[in-house]
Amino acid sequence: MSVFTNPEIIRNARIQLRPRRMISAAALCAAIEVALYYAFFHGGVNVDSGGTGYGGGPGLLHVILIIQALVLVIGGGIACLHAIQREKDQNTFDFQRLTRLSPFELTIGKLFGAPLMAFFVFLCFLPAAIVGAIAARAPWTIVLVAYALLILGSIIYDAFALVISLFLRRGAVTWAILFFISIAAITSGSTSNLALGGLSPFVTVSLAQQTSWSLGSQTMQIGRRAFTVPSPFHDLFFGLSVHHAFVLLIFYLTILAWLVPAVARNIKRDSANYELYTPAQALGFLCYLNFILFAFFPWNARSGALGFSGKLTPFDAQSALLLLNIIAFFIFGFILLRNRNRMRRRLHSIEAAPTALESIWPAPYIFLGAILVGATMILIIQWKRDPTLEWNLAVAIFRVIFFAVWLSRDLLFLQWMNLRRGRHPLPLGVLYLIVYYVCAGLVVGALHLAQNPFTAIFLPTPLFVLNSALWTTHPAEWLVGLMGQAAIALVFIFLQRQQILELQPRPIETRATSSVTAA
Repeated sequence: MSVFTNPEIIRNARIQLRPRRMISAAALCAAIEVALYYAFFHGGVNVDSGGTGYGGGPGLLHVILIIQALVLVIGGGIACLHAIQREKDQNTFDFQRLTRLSPFELTIGKLFGAPLMAFFVFLCFLPAAIVGAIAARAPWTIVLVAYALLILGSIIYDAFALVISLFLRRGAVTWAILFFISIAAITSGSTSNLALGGLSPFVTVSLAQQTSWSLGSQTMQIGRRAFTVPSPFHDLFFGLSVHHAFVLLIFYLTILAWLVPAVARNIKRDSANYELYTPAQALGFLCYLNFILFAFFPWNARSGALGFSGKLTPFDAQSALLLLNIIAFFIFGFILLRNRNRMRRRLHSIEAAPTALESIWPAPYIFLGAILVGATMILIIQWKRDPTLEWNLAVAIFRVIFFAVWLSRDLLFLQWMNLRRGRHPLPLGVLYLIVYYVCAGLVVGALHLAQNPFTAIFLPTPLFVLNSALWTTHPAEWLVGLMGQAAIALVFIFLQRQQILELQPRPIETRATSSVTAA
């Protein structure tokens, strides 16, 4: 089945692309285009871009691209946010789940059917963009690539919105829209801490203004003065120069390969059985994110942008990479967490007594992921580091093991909270964790104990300042901190074991005996 014959896309086209609605949208877009044309070509309007003013064709192309990006990213994303959630509210989603469409076909239908009106408005603005590109004498290859990346990038945001819509509950639509717009705004910023340009489709607005594919320095005219600036599309992939447009293309295609299957594997399931990724897939996604992080990390740059002073030492690089991985690992852990219903179904599928894996879930995957990422991190630092700067392999390995144990401890706590009775146990566990770290951080800061090894029993703060000198002075104390983290993790394993025993189904013989006794 092709995209054009997908029943879900045809259904959305009949709903959204009604003639009267299309005529109204086209007329409104035409009015805006005419107004912008006269403003830029006859009104002397300039648009400031990177500190330099320009009008005419470049200005018109610039503004039209911004409008088109907003329409595709925000308009299409909000449409995809409603795609599944609205069907559930109208009690029509179950009928779609029972159709003969495969999960992948239904996902594609939602992904390309829900934002059809946004794509139509995007097409309505193309004539003005063509006029602007011709007037600006922009290279047609650059403009075409910019538009291809803009469309592909907007599909990424649509797929992300579709994931949110799948898990969205009634009454949370407004919050979901605000969250989506916030994510779009945050990701539109630059990745200044990496040797990598912005990853948002809005980057293509600047790409269309380029006059060549050269990665060399460019001359910028500000008033009567000319300045030489580096190319904003010059990325470093493990130190090799690559064009940012090529990086964006590969990134968009690979991230789409992660988002679409996440929707397809759940879209025909009951909402109680939703599971974003399998544990192995989640681990693979974490490794994928770290590959991007390692590939574009500024190994030989000055470290001011990363929060360190002076030249970036190997220990500074490891600390920065560990800090950046905290969010990734907590997201990874949240994907793996099981609630009471999922754990009960898991226990029903096990004929024998619960295995040790259920009692220590999700620690094995968290620990394995942290060790795998940490070992790769150390190998790359060994390859890229400056041999004249401080480095100690034993300390680096200890930091990775400590990082893995600490993450496992916190996620064991959240898993235990998620198995407890009560309303919203997981949000409550997250709140407890935040309050604990805020209070403990205030106490440690007030007592100036950030570098004390025994502080590592309660907080991971000393981990990020540990170096050869601190390790040589108090090696036993650092090991005590690690064992303290492991001991707390064992406590949460015991508590989780008690919850699992409570959820464990009673044997058939016991239930039969109980019923006879009651009779």
